[in-house]
Amino acid sequence: MQRWILIVCVLFSAAAEAQDRARVVVPGSGGRAFQIAVRKFEAGPSQVGLREKFHQELTRALEYSSLMKAVPHKAFLEPIETRDFENSAVRFENWRGIGADALVDGQVLQSGSSVRIRFKVWDVVRQRRQGKPGRLDAEVKDLPKIARELADEIVYRFTGRRGVSSTQIAFVSDRSGNKEIYVMNADGSGKTRVTGNRSINLFPDWSANGRELVYTSYKGGRGADLWKLIQGRKGRRLIDEPFEKFRGVWSPKKGTLAVVMHRNGNTDLFSVRGDGRRIQRLTTSRGIDASPGWSPDGNKIVFVSDRTGSKQLYIKNLGSSEERRITFRGSYNASPAWSPTGEWIAFAAQTGSNFDIYLIDPESGYTTPLVVHPRSDEEPAWSPDGRKLAFRSSRRGRKEVYTINIDGSNLQRLTPDYGNSTNPAWSGWTR
Repeated sequence: MQRWILIVCVLFSAAAEAQDRARVVVPGSGGRAFQIAVRKFEAGPSQVGLREKFHQELTRALEYSSLMKAVPHKAFLEPIETRDFENSAVRFENWRGIGADALVDGQVLQSGSSVRIRFKVWDVVRQRRQGKPGRLDAEVKDLPKIARELADEIVYRFTGRRGVSSTQIAFVSDRSGNKEIYVMNADGSGKTRVTGNRSINLFPDWSANGRELVYTSYKGGRGADLWKLIQGRKGRRLIDEPFEKFRGVWSPKKGTLAVVMHRNGNTDLFSVRGDGRRIQRLTTSRGIDASPGWSPDGNKIVFVSDRTGSKQLYIKNLGSSEERRITFRGSYNASPAWSPTGEWIAFAAQTGSNFDIYLIDPESGYTTPLVVHPRSDEEPAWSPDGRKLAFRSSRRGRKEVYTINIDGSNLQRLTPDYGNSTNPAWSGWTR
């Protein structure tokens, strides 16, 4: 009898472990990347160089999505270049014959410092055009940016959700000797420093439109304070109060922020308008409440509190003021981030002396690991499509920013040679 009880216990334990490690499905992927044939766009003799640059950027951006895989040109049965964009006929059987699911045709038109990109997207399997012909206008210097925007549009036409190649990630780096805020493209290219005050700058966070950054800084002589950058202009203090403000997080809907503030001897969460006015207290526990993250509809906040003696995750309903605890494992859970689609909250949980990243269902509490490594992985930040996470890892010694698909595939390091890089924050779309 005891032997049977032991066997049942072992089987139950194995089943529970298997459930904990269930793979997360990436919405829109269908379990396989779309095979896409990307023709070199039609261009005049003087625009060939421009066309080549655009083609490279577009292909790179499509593959960054993890949902599109470019078919090699050497496999093409049809011309590599778009010919007669206005009246092009598509021989679908030749594209199906090389395994293509999709086809992109286009045209590059340059006039002085301006460029116009025209494009058509074809569904090869269904033998029809996928959406209307499109057009993007920009300055020549912004050609890589519109290539990424076109890639995101193509992903949308096939999956119903835009890609994120045209978005940006803000992060903190000490490569200059001080902790400053930097911004880079989602694939790690185009890194630019946006603060230079030689102080300690932390926790950047984007507004919903991707045009404003709020961050914590110790500049100004008042301890930790919140500052706001608008499209790269000189920062200004957000809240004109003497209390220390450790972090600000933008709401995805209402243009307000959740703020971690030490006021009257206690650290709680507050809400404040984007102009720094109308401060309202959200939590009142005697513990430390910190690390807020908004639900996609802006009606709830997930946060960390040590009110029961250990750091656990709680959700506050802003409409009813109800608060409920959602984690019950471990003694140190940190940096929760609610997915844009609402299905998951990503967070870091201490395992031994390091941290791993987990996903938790905010309703059922079901929890599954996403990033597990002998070194620490922390500070998850969602891409705006909910298909990827950026996070900070010390797996190579230094702290660096990585991205990963939420099914655990396609791990990429974004910040080599940038000292210690932390606090990633993923922007939304600006257009």
